[in-house]
Amino acid sequence: MLCFFMWSFPAEGQTWRRAYGALDIDECHSVRSISPEVSIAAGSTGSFGSGSSDIYLITVDGDGVPLWSRTIGGGGVDQCTDAAVSGGSIYITGYTNSSGAGGYDGLVVSIDASGTVLWERTYGGPDWDLLNDVTLLSDGGLLVAGVTYSGHPAGSAWLLRLNAEGDTLWTRTYAGTTGHEAHSAKPTTDGGFVLAGSVVVNSDDRDALIIKLDEEGHEVWRNTYGGDSLDVGRDIIQTMDGGYSVVGITESYSTWKEGYHFRTDAQGEQLWYWNWGQINDQEIHEHYELPNGDFISVGYTKTSGGGGKDMFLMRNQPNGDFVFGRTFGGSEDEIGYSMDILDDGYICGGVTNSYGAGGSDVFLVRTGEDGTTSSESVTTAFDPLSTTEREITRTVVHPNPSTGRIEFAPLNERTRLSVLDASGRQLQETELLQGSTSTALRVPTGSYQLIFRSADGHIRRSKVVITRP
Repeated sequence: MLCFFMWSFPAEGQTWRRAYGALDIDECHSVRSISPEVSIAAGSTGSFGSGSSDIYLITVDGDGVPLWSRTIGGGGVDQCTDAAVSGGSIYITGYTNSSGAGGYDGLVVSIDASGTVLWERTYGGPDWDLLNDVTLLSDGGLLVAGVTYSGHPAGSAWLLRLNAEGDTLWTRTYAGTTGHEAHSAKPTTDGGFVLAGSVVVNSDDRDALIIKLDEEGHEVWRNTYGGDSLDVGRDIIQTMDGGYSVVGITESYSTWKEGYHFRTDAQGEQLWYWNWGQINDQEIHEHYELPNGDFISVGYTKTSGGGGKDMFLMRNQPNGDFVFGRTFGGSEDEIGYSMDILDDGYICGGVTNSYGAGGSDVFLVRTGEDGTTSSESVTTAFDPLSTTEREITRTVVHPNPSTGRIEFAPLNERTRLSVLDASGRQLQETELLQGSTSTALRVPTGSYQLIFRSADGHIRRSKVVITRP
């Protein structure tokens, strides 16, 4: 179901902070610019859709006002991990167990700028196969990367080259005696490709990994990077000088999780690295090289900000030296998973638990070139997609008030029960089997909203008062 927004919002100018979603878990894992004044946020939702998790797409204009939203998925789990935009075409990648060969399969979906699905393909074998990244190629095709366990029990880095219709031109795996995974892959100026990810060294150590490939995806060289603990490369780009820049996470240089950024030359020899955090957790998910050679990245930090994790936008000089860092968030957790460069600044996408309609919500922040917004206030846009997909009815629970156990009419099918407090925060989630007539609520004294969501997406609501002895 596609939902077009008909709301009227006051203009907020060209910088803003907004939360989007409904009452359950809604996240953005990739944000991309469709045009100078339209962006798309691609992620996942538990608030609406056909299954327990569906791909969730929202487009917004330059002021952050929603234009349309939609879900894509079947009766199982459908997750989006990345998105790419080319002209009027949008490509979504991730994984699904709603269809495919078995387990989880890699998923690529092509839609047009209005949200209409053009084609949908799955890739993989009988085991788990997950796609983490999609990149557009100059011939109109796609390069997608991830990890496959089909035929590779420890996990193998996985790369596929597709044409514009999703047909597989070739597929390659890169393995060893231990587990390998790919998180990012890019074309290179010599006609080949490069991927970044990680490789298991031993039970206590995982190193960041770069593999350079020729035009057919055959390995040219590989190098590992990091210390004696966890080091993962999440995003790789080829820099203007022909070398490579990688960001991710490291636990090798501190007791904390830290943002990890290292640079290599064209042969993969490390030139420098930085580990950011030192006094608390920090991670980096995506980055770009700017025209002057600086780097701009997004992730989260717990070293500063409003509390918990805050979305963190950071700019660094070509040698890695710090230029600025901006935090966006409230008292709970906010994470930045993706960003894009605009003509007059940046747009960052992720998830917020401090703002929104309930559970977690999609969090978008549009900044100026200095990484700031004109206001720190966050506007919430409640997505009516759930009410346009299926009629929302009410169910009766008793006793009410209750000391903790509630009863209701027998359920016709498997149902998920979400318990929300007065602020819309989800405190409990329970899977109820077909025929269930009661369940226990593990929440303190207070008033709560109950959302019963059946396997076919039908939603029933109720309110209950809990009084503990």
